Amino acid sequence: MPQHLKRLISFFAILLILFLIMRQVLIPKSFGQLGHYRADAISENQVRELHYAGSENCTKCHDSIHIEKDEGYHKQLKCEVCHGPGLKHTQYADKFKDGHLPDSLLLHKPIERKECALCHQKNAARTKILFDTIDNTMIVQIDAMKHKLLNKKTKEEQKCIKCHNPHQP
Repeated sequence: MPQHLKRLISFFAILLILFLIMRQVLIPKSFGQLGHYRADAISENQVRELHYAGSENCTKCHDSIHIEKDEGYHKQLKCEVCHGPGLKHTQYADKFKDGHLPDSLLLHKPIERKECALCHQKNAARTKILFDTIDNTMIVQIDAMKHKLLNKKTKEEQKCIKCHNPHQP
């Protein structure tokens, strides 16, 4: 056998051995116990602190907003997408019957144009989805640079919520 083939075969044999050693070192011990997953991930996730409450918990106190949202385009959008994690809010808000919550329990109220633009800014990469002959556009896209109204007195951009109800746009 020619010398260059011996070197090439040796090189690939060493590469294969290194691959098998690295695979043994890098793959966790619990990988494969529950299919193509790492079994330790279950116990690791059980220990993690929760942050989100789910929209079901929001409707307990904010039922009128939930009904309003269910009639609009944002009905499939979960509350915490815009308002942020609300677990502590839902756990402790009922202790403040007067409605004056401490700042640590208040949820974010998105009122700035840039917050609406996170989803609604026109983006060539975000395609419109068509199913059959019905146009089921996932997100109404606007060009935030063109669609901005200025306050005539202050010359500042007006907020989206001046014209649009965020729960039922």
